[in-house]
Amino acid sequence: MRVLIFLLSLALAAPASAQLVVPLATADGRVACVQGKTGIGQTSEWRAVADPDGPNGWALAETAGDPTDSRFPLCIAEGAVGRDLDATLRFKPVSGTRAQVAGLIFRAQSANDYYFVQANALDKTVRLYRMEKGKRNQLARKDAPIETGKWHSLRVVAANDNFEVTLDGKPMFEVTDRSLPQAGAMGVITQADSVTHFGSLLLSPPQPR
Repeated sequence: MRVLIFLLSLALAAPASAQLVVPLATADGRVACVQGKTGIGQTSEWRAVADPDGPNGWALAETAGDPTDSRFPLCIAEGAVGRDLDATLRFKPVSGTRAQVAGLIFRAQSANDYYFVQANALDKTVRLYRMEKGKRNQLARKDAPIETGKWHSLRVVAANDNFEVTLDGKPMFEVTDRSLPQAGAMGVITQADSVTHFGSLLLSPPQPR
């Protein structure tokens, strides 16, 4: 973990072209993040699943299948801590009756205190939330053509109190929020019974505006 913290520090101090690959699943098919949950419902069950288009033939997925709407399984990348960042998450929605969510957590202080941006293939939206004391506050929303069974890329650029979100290279929205200025952990999140394959998570420092 100390090695990853050190590498992340180097990445965030390096030129904007430098990228750090944050592992979600290992090359031998194991979960490479710390499992947890916000809300109620069944405990999260994250697994490395075979996917030929995932890194080293693996992807990360939450597999419990609990449709509780206010259940948010999360998996925190061990040692990946930062405040200002440019992060891109590759994901593929697979199934889900209540939601088909792929989300990226950043600046996490605990399992109940963080920002997250999510793409939902069921209602075709991209949203940015502030999770505070286990309750969601929506900061932005935009409709988007998110297809089940296809890979997409979700990107967030966080710099001070400004957040820019893009999906598949297309700008979604830009938001200002000052409620969580501290550095924190990064990870991935789903909702209810979403089955989503998470692939690569790339991290670099934001470019100067």
